Amino acid sequence: AVVSTQSSFLSVFFFVLQGFEMKLVLLAIILMLGSASSSEDSELVGELKDLLMDSVRNTIALNELVTHQTQQISEIMLSLSATQTKLQKMEEENSDLLKKVDQLRLEIRGELAALRNETNNKLVELQENMEEERGVTKARLDTLQENMEGELEVTNARLVVLQQTMEEELEAVGRRELTGPEITILNGEESNGNSNCTKVCSGTTGRTTTNWISYTSNGVKVEVDISECGFVKIPTVITSIEGDGWHWYLTGTSAVYDATTSSFRTQIRRDSGYTDSSALGNARNARTNEWNVEWIAVGFTC
Repeated sequence: AVVSTQSSFLSVFFFVLQGFEMKLVLLAIILMLGSASSSEDSELVGELKDLLMDSVRNTIALNELVTHQTQQISEIMLSLSATQTKLQKMEEENSDLLKKVDQLRLEIRGELAALRNETNNKLVELQENMEEERGVTKARLDTLQENMEGELEVTNARLVVLQQTMEEELEAVGRRELTGPEITILNGEESNGNSNCTKVCSGTTGRTTTNWISYTSNGVKVEVDISECGFVKIPTVITSIEGDGWHWYLTGTSAVYDATTSSFRTQIRRDSGYTDSSALGNARNARTNEWNVEWIAVGFTC
């Protein structure tokens, strides 16, 4: 608005100035024309006319130049006004932007403060939990240590008892080595041997390896080898029949025949009171029922 007012003022000023100059020129021309009375004056008036015409043309050209410059100045001032308006608008926008930035900074600071508080609270809670767990773990370790100490005491006591038992056993073994085995044979088929060389030997003829031989239609026998026992005197032999079935019908299961230091013979038959053919004392039934001789022999080895 200021620029527009200034431009209008300048335009009016130059218009008035232009009209005033033209009036003076015309007035001067009229006066000179009216007062010219001689030829010299006429020549002077002519020259003056030319000069005035040049002055008028120059004045018109100057007026046009001033008008053109005035328009340029007006345009520049309008441009400056628009620029100033834009600057004011930019300043307002920058002010809004700065306000938003400040608000964002405040929000970020608030969020950071909240996050810091939350993190600190979690750290405190975690520390408390760790302290609690440490206490529980220490209590468990203490309990475990006490239990281990108790177990150690029990184990030590057991080791002491075991050591005493082993020492007693070792003493007993030493005594047996000095005094011989604790087997006493009062008498046998022959005169007694060395009392320190008594031995108990046992075995079986086996369910599938017993060599039964029929000696009657109702009886079987088998020779039993005991040579690996190493007896030097005829031992005392005890026998029994073991099998899959029907051997409870048999007679002679504990009978021993012709015992020597290396063998003896057993003979068995079906009891006469039983007539079942499965209990017949023959080699086929003996093998089918897996009858075998189990024996124990006690004697001297030196």
